[in-house]
Amino acid sequence: MKKACFLVFAAALLAACSASPKRAEINAVPAALTKAITQADRSCKTDADCVAVKQGCCECAGYDAVNAKSAEKIQKVWNKECQAAACTREMCYVQIDPVCEQNVCVGKLKPMDSYFGN
Repeated sequence: MKKACFLVFAAALLAACSASPKRAEINAVPAALTKAITQADRSCKTDADCVAVKQGCCECAGYDAVNAKSAEKIQKVWNKECQAAACTREMCYVQIDPVCEQNVCVGKLKPMDSYFGN
């Protein structure tokens, strides 16, 4: 009887674990996110057409500049792939200002003093 109860418990535990959401690796940069960013529209007419998106699950992976309409799709991929990600670094100097140059969204690294509120 004890063996049967143990087997039922073990099977239930295994089923619960396999149904849990996929966990991203520590400081993950999922391939699906990289693909979504690579395929994103970068066309623009003004700086307002461009936004910054995370290149990985954690801030220290950096940012890229894409067309604002493409950012919605990228955010959906980020939400799916990075919902359970663990990040080990707290602060990185990787933020960008997205700008439109020659009708293409690009990211200009923010100046160091912008991180300190001066």
